[in-house]
Amino acid sequence: MSRTICSVGDLAQLPDDELLACLAQLRVAIHDAKREHAAARRDARISEDTTLEFRSFEWRPRGPQRFSLPARLSPQTPVEELPVRAKARGALFELHIFCVEDLSAISEQELMMKEAIGAKTVNRLREAVARIGLDFLPNPTGEATTLEGSRTVNVTPAGQQP
Repeated sequence: MSRTICSVGDLAQLPDDELLACLAQLRVAIHDAKREHAAARRDARISEDTTLEFRSFEWRPRGPQRFSLPARLSPQTPVEELPVRAKARGALFELHIFCVEDLSAISEQELMMKEAIGAKTVNRLREAVARIGLDFLPNPTGEATTLEGSRTVNVTPAGQQP
């Protein structure tokens, strides 16, 4: 089923789960129209003072995306069921994150320090954590807080100074 988007009101009528996908496709369509308009002006098919007209957009929702969250998500949902690449999943295991609830014990900045975890992965993980009513830890600030300082415990044998 396709939808014709002619106004912001048409966008407002879309269900939340379809809105981002529609906006992404709309952005691509606008860029294509701008490129085509510039080429037509350059090739003198239209006059230089002709403005771009983009009156509507025909949007066809795709089926479920490759990286959609599981329908039933709980704090105990294993990270194996989350929509992340295998390398990112391995990085989560290295950080001792085995279920969605474990994500609330780490900051986004700490996740991003792992090479296999990028902004898109953090966005997906943020969505999963938010869906169960939790959030990441606040990002560490200042010089005193580092990954090592916030994630490890230094154990000093009794009687010795650190």
